[in-house]
Amino acid sequence: MSAPIGDSDSLEVLGRTIDEWATGWRSTGSSVSVEHASSPDVRGHYRWLIRLRGEEKDTIALWLTLRQRTVHVETEIMPEPESNKEDVYRFALVKNAELRGVHIALGPENGIYLMTQIPIGELTTERLDELVGATVIYVDEIFPTVMTMAFPGLYRRRKKN
Repeated sequence: MSAPIGDSDSLEVLGRTIDEWATGWRSTGSSVSVEHASSPDVRGHYRWLIRLRGEEKDTIALWLTLRQRTVHVETEIMPEPESNKEDVYRFALVKNAELRGVHIALGPENGIYLMTQIPIGELTTERLDELVGATVIYVDEIFPTVMTMAFPGLYRRRKKN
């Protein structure tokens, strides 16, 4: 069974869902900002950018793109590795088996991304909250290891207080 095609209300409903989620997230004291492109991209997709604070990665930028039947969600964990590429990609593939609700993929210019797609009608504030929470946890868990492997001379893991 395929997801239904989004209708003229999908854009408005998704916008309200994201706004409602962001209001709830902010009420917990978490730092979040939301930006929305008011016009579609060249493929007719509308996009939102959610910026969150991470512990290991300062800013986690989560893109939500309203497509014909789904909301595509992605965030870059890191750019293309400079060193130990095979080890970094192997680590990412092994780690992929542990993830729930998202998956690791190679993105533009061979960066490592977390991605998922959700049928338009299934993206509720609760589902978005679960997805954002998982993204923050997974990025903070994966980021220091892959950055240490990929950029050994540039990246140093933060010390926990």
